Amino acid sequence: MLHVEDEVNGRAMIRDLLEDEVELTSVGSAEEALEACEAQSFDLTLLDWTLPGRDGGSFLNAVREGGRAGRVVVLTALGTAERAVAALRAGAYDFLVKPADPAELLSMVEHAKRSVDLIGTATRARPRVASRPGSEILGRSPEILDLKERLGLVASADAPVLITGESGTGKELVARSLHEASGRHRARLVTLNCAAIPPSLFESELFGHKRGSFTGASGDRAGLIELAQGGTLFLDEVGELPVEAQAKLLRVLQEREVRRVGESKARPVDIRVISATNRDLDAEVARGTFREDLLYRLDVIRLEVPPLRERSVDVLPLLEHFLARQAASWDRPVPTLDASARARLERHPWPGNIRELENSAKRIVILGATVALAELERTRARAIPSDPSPADVIPDTAGMTLKEAVQTATRAAILSALQATEGSRTEAAKALGVSRKTLFNKMQDLGIREESSWS
Repeated sequence: MLHVEDEVNGRAMIRDLLEDEVELTSVGSAEEALEACEAQSFDLTLLDWTLPGRDGGSFLNAVREGGRAGRVVVLTALGTAERAVAALRAGAYDFLVKPADPAELLSMVEHAKRSVDLIGTATRARPRVASRPGSEILGRSPEILDLKERLGLVASADAPVLITGESGTGKELVARSLHEASGRHRARLVTLNCAAIPPSLFESELFGHKRGSFTGASGDRAGLIELAQGGTLFLDEVGELPVEAQAKLLRVLQEREVRRVGESKARPVDIRVISATNRDLDAEVARGTFREDLLYRLDVIRLEVPPLRERSVDVLPLLEHFLARQAASWDRPVPTLDASARARLERHPWPGNIRELENSAKRIVILGATVALAELERTRARAIPSDPSPADVIPDTAGMTLKEAVQTATRAAILSALQATEGSRTEAAKALGVSRKTLFNKMQDLGIREESSWS
């Protein structure tokens, strides 16, 4: 890693914090940094923006094409939005305000180590290149091998990609793999969780705003689209976007420019859009809840991530990976599972997919295999009632209008899921294949009270 800082105390602080984590080269000026980049390549550079002679922007412009500075994180005492945007436009990967929070800085370095193998690389005299498509996706099933092959074809195409699959299957990991293997890998991957953002804040978060454009807008702010300039915008749970927000997003994708709230001037944007959903967007289009023209824009290439129950051969390799990671996290030995435990885990249907498997690995490390497996099977028994009758599953909708029948069936499905999960909205949402926010909204619309509706 390269650290560019003209203050001796600043270099000493970073050296004390990171010298045991990375191979560190410290220099005091942009000129020395450029000489260092001529001699070798770096995977990560911490760059002070205010330097004697050449400033941070000048250094970024000089190294942008060669990639020999790797991911550049700008450090500056001037933490203004304008400064951050200038750094990101110049090619910086991220931005931290001095004095940098040690935990945040260490977390960023750890992420770089995982994604580009910062520590343990035998040779460093090479430009940083895109990662191999799907290299972070674990599994040897035919379904996963086919997904990795398609990733290899899609990554460099720079076309919009729609990733579909059930909740917990790893759609975000697929999006990150696409970005890291693309020609935009030196720029940022910016994620917007469409289910978590209130409609009233959608424009401000995505497009940015001008100071004074609304109450609370105390300064100019770049939106997520601007921050993704030159890189990738990942729209997670895109099916949760309200229709009015869909129209605004469509306009940006069509015109390839963004206008901050309160500004009249449009700013050109160059981004790749990757979306993910656990919804059937074709059905949502038919119901009128998702714009067909937006779906055409997002669904140029579609990648489907298979559920874990359809690739049981991957369960044990994934479990071993998670057990090792959790054991290291909790500073405990990696548990050893006997043949019976392994067989029980392979037979489990994993309705929560990889997320459920990882949580189970954590419980095995903390509680032990016997307790964790018993808890897993109790959860399964609650979620799958024994010998349900048709009347328990399909309510009688005779004589109802289509709208009334849909509401009745939806209400019955929600009540059943809440009863099976003992009132847990999070687990019920997973079982129903929707987000927690969508479940809450449906409960409000249908008048389902949390306290007593499933007792």
